[in-house]
Amino acid sequence: MIRRRRLALLVALAASPVAATEDQFPALYDVQHVASIDVLNLREYPNASAPVIAALAPDAHDIEVVEAGPNGRWGRVNINGVSGWASLRYLRRHPDAGISRVPDIARCGGTEPFWGLRRSGTGYVFDAPEIDETRFTRDWRGTALGRSDRFAMTLHSQRASIGEGVAVIARASCSDGMSGYLFGLTIDLFLNGTSGETLYSGCCSLQP
Repeated sequence: MIRRRRLALLVALAASPVAATEDQFPALYDVQHVASIDVLNLREYPNASAPVIAALAPDAHDIEVVEAGPNGRWGRVNINGVSGWASLRYLRRHPDAGISRVPDIARCGGTEPFWGLRRSGTGYVFDAPEIDETRFTRDWRGTALGRSDRFAMTLHSQRASIGEGVAVIARASCSDGMSGYLFGLTIDLFLNGTSGETLYSGCCSLQP
């Protein structure tokens, strides 16, 4: 079982190195420099003349920007069922603990079948059709050697039916095929237990 888990990690992490940059996405931001009686508009595309499709409150915080626009002045934000663009001039990025830090994933999920993995305390809770909610402790997490866009974490449960898991997370554009959102993280979640072995694929978010 341990050998299979290590093999899954090696296969998922194998890829050519990607150079690290200081403006990697996704990342969390807070709205700044917006008057208390105003809002920060989200536009259909990264241009000040584009139609407004949603808005952020002047005190909004922990806003996930999943990617930057072509000119680096706009960021894509998911809100109220749509994916739009906000001016990065009015968003302040949260300080990062190093550009190679493993993203603090809040939730992940996929479709066909529908499944979810959400952060709970220092661990995670997994749910899927015909499977009882399973609580995992996070045993280890780290970055792929030589690159800063690929990460992994190992999970452990007291339930024999789903005893162990390996999650490989990558910075890449991702659609859940259901909502209008575009995410900035992908996940391949390998679960192993007495009920068998299953690989789930989906998208992740830094926002709960």
